[in-house]
Parts: sequence; structure tokens; C-alpha cells
Amino acid sequence: MTKNKREEMGCGRSSTAEYTPVSQPVGIYGWRKRCLYAFILFLMVVMIMNLALTIWILRVMNFSIDGMGQLKITPSGVKVAGEAEFVKSVYVEDIMSKENEPLFIEAARDVHIQARDENNKETASFSLEKNKATVTCDSFEIKDNNGASRLLVDKDEVIFGVDEVVYSGKATFDGSVETPSLRGPQSESLVVESESSAVKLSAPGGVFLHAPAGNIDINTADDIRLHSKYGSILLDSADIFLKNLKLSRPTGAGREYPGVHQLCMCPSGRIFLAAPSGDCRATGDICKSKR
Repeated sequence: MTKNKREEMGCGRSSTAEYTPVSQPVGIYGWRKRCLYAFILFLMVVMIMNLALTIWILRVMNFSIDGMGQLKITPSGVKVAGEAEFVKSVYVEDIMSKENEPLFIEAARDVHIQARDENNKETASFSLEKNKATVTCDSFEIKDNNGASRLLVDKDEVIFGVDEVVYSGKATFDGSVETPSLRGPQSESLVVESESSAVKLSAPGGVFLHAPAGNIDINTADDIRLHSKYGSILLDSADIFLKNLKLSRPTGAGREYPGVHQLCMCPSGRIFLAAPSGDCRATGDICKSKR
């Protein structure tokens, strides 16, 4: 190999050893970089808007550690200072109004209040419907501020816990009525009647009928029975008329009819029966007994 050729080969090796490649930078450049910065800026704007909106909602709704707005959470329950609107059913143990202020429960249609037991069975209900209020329970009671019962209704009886009950119109009772006194309104008559059965007045201490400004009329299609088990029957009036009594007309021989007696009266007003013939005389202590 000639010297020139060796020199050419040596020059070739020298030029190959001195070559260095161009390094490429690492990262995102160009339009990709601009898109990334724009997306990050958009996220920052959205986060700032969300944070500002959250702060605004907390401010408007008045959120605090005690509750939200007019709704406060207390150790005894939930306190609402103002009006509260419930979209669905509400289950509570007790509802109270603010001191010296009324409590209003309103609904667009009907109001239904129910009570249930531990088995989720309905035990009582109160419904306010259009022109109607319905109470369903075994016993209904109304009390005054002192806790005294004023009205009690159950399946057996109705009890009025007041001194006087006034009926402005006609009152109809299917069963018995227990009362210490029954009187009519002023300047009007009191009428007690039964169209298809009997009227019975009874009391352990006696029955007293009194009409200071009028008459007492007893009309019946059957018998009128006055019965006293232990005491006496007193008729106190200026005039007492007993009409349509049977008249005893014995025969000329003086025959006596069984069951026919004389109706006699003591000076004290006591009425008694005597023998059908002879004078109307009282025997024993009939007229001396107490009235």
C-alpha cells in the first residue's frame, strides 16, 4: 500500500473520531406547549370559580357549625326560626312553637298526622280534609291548661268534664244520658221525648221535676209509672188533677170487686188506698210518716 493511500486512510479515521451528534432537547414545544398552558389556565379559572361559588353559597345559606340558615341543630333537637317547607313525610317525636307564638301547620291539600307503635302499626290518626276533621283512635280526650279532662270519648261513653253543656238546637241520643241536671233554655220549654220507645228517668238519690214558670206535661201512649224503692213520691203543686180514673159502682147487695179501692189523701198530701166501702180512713201510721 502506498504512502498516499495510508495517509488517506489515516485522514479518514481522524475525521470519524472528531464527529459529535446534535443533542435533541426534552419537553413539549410548539403548539402542544401552548395547548397545555391553555388547559392549565382553564382549570385554574374553573377552580377559582368553584371556590368563589362555594363561598357565596355558604354565605347566602348562612352555614355554621350549629346548622344552616334558620335551621339550627341543638342538643334537644332541630330548631327552625321561621317557616319550614317539607316536600315529603316528616317523622318527629315532638313539635313545639316558639314561646308566646302560635304554631301553624299548613298544606296545599290535606293534613294527616299519624302515630305508630314499635311494630310500625298505626295506633291513632288525625286528618284535616276539605270541610272535615277526622280523628281515629280508641280514646279521644280534650284537657284544659290545668290538665283536667273536659271531653272524653271512647267506645262506651262520652264524658263532658264541665259544669254545664249547652245545646242550641235539638240533641239526639241513641243510648242513655247521665247528667246531674237537665233544664231548658230561658223562656223556652224543655221537651224530652222518645218517638218509638219509652223514656226512663232514674237516679240513686231521686228524680226531681220542677217547672217554676210553666207546666209539667207527661204524655204517653202506654202507662206512666212512678216508683220509689226506699223513699216516697211527692207531688207538690197548688192543683193536682187525676183524670179518667175508674169509678167503682158496687151492686145493691154491696158486692165488693177485687182490686177496687178508694183513693184517699192525708192532710199532709200523702195518697193511699182504702177499702171500697165505708169512710176513707187511714189505719196505722200512714199519715204520720214523713213526707
